[in-house]
Amino acid sequence: MFRRNDWRFDWSELMTGIIFLIGAYFLLNKPKATLSGLVIIVAVAAIIRGIAKISVYGQLRQDTGIRATVMLVNAILDIVIGLLFIFNIPAGIFTMSYMFAIWFLLDAIVGLLNVSHLKQFNMGLYILSIILNVLGLIVGLLLLMNPVVAAVTMTTLLGFYFVIVGINAIVIAIARRL
Repeated sequence: MFRRNDWRFDWSELMTGIIFLIGAYFLLNKPKATLSGLVIIVAVAAIIRGIAKISVYGQLRQDTGIRATVMLVNAILDIVIGLLFIFNIPAGIFTMSYMFAIWFLLDAIVGLLNVSHLKQFNMGLYILSIILNVLGLIVGLLLLMNPVVAAVTMTTLLGFYFVIVGINAIVIAIARRL
């Protein structure tokens, strides 16, 4: 299915791993500031996205008809959520704990579904990738099961998850070279 010589050192995986490890460093060393900053970034992004959607609403309505109204409602919700997060950072943190839990779960599941190609490169790296993805799955489940604890400990869990994902990405980059 996969041919060994079709793969080369994966620079994008290496960069992804390094970025996640840098993110983990900041999450573990400045947890409160990092989490509040993350909520503000998401809030601003939601507001900008909502405004961008509203700005194309008229043209989209001409092209698609009533279906554009769904996007307008979505745009308004984006703006409301963004404003809610900016003016109530604890609510943003609580909501983001669910968002990260779902992200971790999906990312770990996708990683487990796609790990089989590493067998051809190195069985040890294949097993390590499985272990790291299972750890990601466990962290995601822990976040999802107890969002209050997750909100309080999210930066630490997120930091450890970023370490797991960062190391796994670097392992994949190296494994594809072997």
